[in-house]
Amino acid sequence: MSLRARLRYRFDNVMSRGTGGQIALLAVITLVLVAIATVTVVILQVRPEDDSGKADSLGQVIWLSLMHAMDPGMLGGDGGGWLFPAVMLVLTIGGIFVVSALIGVLTQGFGDRMESLRRGRSAVVEQRHTVILGWDRKIFSLLGELAEANRNRRDACVVILADRDKVEMDTEIAEAMEGSKLRIVTRTGSPMSFADLGLLALGRSRSVIVLAPDYHPDGSLVSDSEADTRVLKTLLAITKRENDQPGHIVAEIQDLRTGPVARMVAGDRAALIQASTLISRLLVQSGRQPGLAAVYSELLDFAGVEIYVVAQPALTGKTFREAVFGYRTSTLIGVRTEAGQILLPPSSDYRFASGDQAIVISEDDDRIVLEPNSLEPPVQPRIEAVDDRPAPAERTLILGCSPRLPVVLRELDAYAVNGSETWIVGQGDPDAIVADVDGQLQHMKVTAQTGDITDRGLLESLGVTGFDHILILSESEGRNQEMADARTTVCLLHLRDIGRQLGGRVRVTSEILDIQSRNLASVGEPDDFIVSNMLVSLMVAQVSESPYLIDVFEELFTAEGHEIYLKPADLYVTAEEAEFSAVCAAALQRGEVAIGYQLAAQSHDPSAFGIAINPDKRTPVRLGSEDRVIVLAEN
Repeated sequence: MSLRARLRYRFDNVMSRGTGGQIALLAVITLVLVAIATVTVVILQVRPEDDSGKADSLGQVIWLSLMHAMDPGMLGGDGGGWLFPAVMLVLTIGGIFVVSALIGVLTQGFGDRMESLRRGRSAVVEQRHTVILGWDRKIFSLLGELAEANRNRRDACVVILADRDKVEMDTEIAEAMEGSKLRIVTRTGSPMSFADLGLLALGRSRSVIVLAPDYHPDGSLVSDSEADTRVLKTLLAITKRENDQPGHIVAEIQDLRTGPVARMVAGDRAALIQASTLISRLLVQSGRQPGLAAVYSELLDFAGVEIYVVAQPALTGKTFREAVFGYRTSTLIGVRTEAGQILLPPSSDYRFASGDQAIVISEDDDRIVLEPNSLEPPVQPRIEAVDDRPAPAERTLILGCSPRLPVVLRELDAYAVNGSETWIVGQGDPDAIVADVDGQLQHMKVTAQTGDITDRGLLESLGVTGFDHILILSESEGRNQEMADARTTVCLLHLRDIGRQLGGRVRVTSEILDIQSRNLASVGEPDDFIVSNMLVSLMVAQVSESPYLIDVFEELFTAEGHEIYLKPADLYVTAEEAEFSAVCAAALQRGEVAIGYQLAAQSHDPSAFGIAINPDKRTPVRLGSEDRVIVLAEN
């Protein structure tokens, strides 16, 4: 290769090193020009002289040469003959090119730096922050819950890494979180990238939340398999950062079959929330009990009461019954043993051992205070005998062909008694979905038909007032979130009108994707709504703050063991006014734990639906036969 080609190659390599390399190259060129000019002046013996006629030293000549290279205005001050100014003129012309190039390099470098900041590519310098990996429709409700949960923490921070433009994320967050004190930092990058995760200071974080994407940027639905694939790859990238591990991980997965693989990848320290299964269970439980959706929203929302798993050494040696009446402003519902077993609840005579933790419903963790004296009523309340009659067979109508329908059917079958019937109406191929669960259902018969759930004529032909429970599932396949919610709302409005015309009450539980759609559809009616995105966000936020809660929720939301029920108040107390502690005592005698009540007269009030969770045990209550006591019971 020729000398010119080699020089050109080395020049290209220097230029490719970025702003630093380019500035270094210009500095070398400037020094070469100064050296040539200085040598020329010395050889030609044309050094300038001062007023006394003494020639400048070599150092002064070098300084003058450097100034001429950097400042063309220096030429105006040159004196003496023509030879020295001529040398300086040539040097100044060369310096003009160098300075012009330097300005261009600095401008380009500054622009690149600003672009890097705009794109969110700088490393995060935070401690005890929460990291969210991914971006979907649930993120704003999730941020709202984290803001509420960290309201008492000074300088609380959430860091978000998503494959989106930083400016767009910041703009949307500023609009959605206006007035919030939570500090939110965004970074652009892929949650599945090992390198991009290095920007987030995972090792100094409190927790990491991995979201399963629900929609593509173009608005199309992300399949469950694709969403879980992204979550699994993100978990792999996190675990590979051996020296940068977070406190704990909360990952959202869609498909139940992904759970074992995710557990193998993330290990036991990760809390896995199976969103589709969770919503299906809540739909079934809420569809069977009006008002239960509001109870779950209250328990999961940081704005009201929450569930805490806390160490209570003072309970060691006490029975569970004694401990229940040891709290006035909190409600004890269970025990987490030292071995990690969840007893929700244990038997009344269970004694707390050293290392056991209390599972408590309270307004805040600083409100979990043991009273010095027992709050148990002095006289045991009279309670009605437990009704041992077998439950009757039920008829359930499911409107909407949703991907979560197989899970809904399996959960519904777990509560159904022999002889129960379930009808399914929806678009697509509901028969194929029923075929998938064929042989897995033991207690109910399933009949499916294809139809549009917004068709008024079809709904009238179904005889909706003859069903015990009606569930409307969101048909999101091939539709965006707004259209799916619009179809659910139209179907609900038709059902309400049909019920009015036939003079019957139609009990409906609807799945809504967005909270704003729920607010529109619920005006003036007490129907139950399961807001999918919001409830998943609430649970993710709760588990990110307290990892033990995932085991508590798993116990609460399954058909086995104890669940939350709303039961007639006259099974516990008479119409006379009594303290809520008397209701708690009656519930314990039935092997249950009372956590609140619902007043029938206020059940249509959309603010709380008449529900009071975790009332003060000294609060006097008057409950009639139409009111309900909210209990944790086996059936």
